Amino acid sequence: MNAFKLNLITGLVFLSVLIVVLAVSHWRRQRQLDEQRRLRFAQILGEGAEAAGEEDVSILRSQAQTPLASVPLLGPLLAKLWQQLAFIGWQPTLRKRLLILSAVGLLVGMTLGQRTPMPLTFGLLFSVLVTLAIAVLLFRSSLQKHLHQLREGLPDAIDAITRSVRAGVPVANTFGQVASHLSGPLATEFRTIDHWLKLGIPLRQVIQTSAGRVPMAEYRFFAVILIINQEAGGRLGETLERLATTLRQRRELAMKVQSKTSEARASAKIVAALFPCCLGYMYLKSPEDITFLFSDPVGSTILIYALCSITLGMLITHLMVKRIA
Repeated sequence: MNAFKLNLITGLVFLSVLIVVLAVSHWRRQRQLDEQRRLRFAQILGEGAEAAGEEDVSILRSQAQTPLASVPLLGPLLAKLWQQLAFIGWQPTLRKRLLILSAVGLLVGMTLGQRTPMPLTFGLLFSVLVTLAIAVLLFRSSLQKHLHQLREGLPDAIDAITRSVRAGVPVANTFGQVASHLSGPLATEFRTIDHWLKLGIPLRQVIQTSAGRVPMAEYRFFAVILIINQEAGGRLGETLERLATTLRQRRELAMKVQSKTSEARASAKIVAALFPCCLGYMYLKSPEDITFLFSDPVGSTILIYALCSITLGMLITHLMVKRIA
């Protein structure tokens, strides 16, 4: 028995050391890649600054900086999140937004924590949860709003690119021209692509980066068509025209789906609002009942069960509606 325990401990120590070595190796390799990308970007900016202009260089320099990208395991996720923050325009005001959200979350969390057996511990925990919940809701709402605007304007932008290509203009030169006649996030994205192309970055690399920055299937269809045409050639104008027609048909179908699922989505929102509304009504009518939920162990157990049950029910409802849609 002692030999078995010794072998088990030895195996666990060996596994732990192996995981640490692999993590350190991955971190070093990631740092080397980041350093190479940084040097390459500095070289590109140095070579293309005169041709692109100082405004273009400043825009691209701010977008190329990706904080926490070298963090092990979470680095790619944080880099993608940073790109999406740039897409919705939150990067310049990110610190101000975080300070406001933290203040609101701390106020609400400490207020809720005062009615618990451990006010400071539960207050800080509630503050973190409230801050994260508000941040996620605001981020998703802003991202969906930008994606909706981009989805609405993408077919018209593709039509403009199609006309330019059929007139003999190289596709790499059309993004700046089209961006000057657009507004919203699509104009910003096309302008960014045009800035990178002016610095001499290959079209394939620029389009791939843009497709990773914009989390929308329709835009990635557009990016794939441009990349394939860049490599294999073909009649780009006809392909883009069919894509624009398909995107308009998809938009019409999505509107029909939204109409048919409106009742289910409204029911889900009503059910989601019942729980906080009922708690607020009970707090106004009989505060001692709400205090019981936070101060008594049995009440805390009931509250946790209710939260988990409602969260699970809302998740199942969301998945059902999403599957239908």
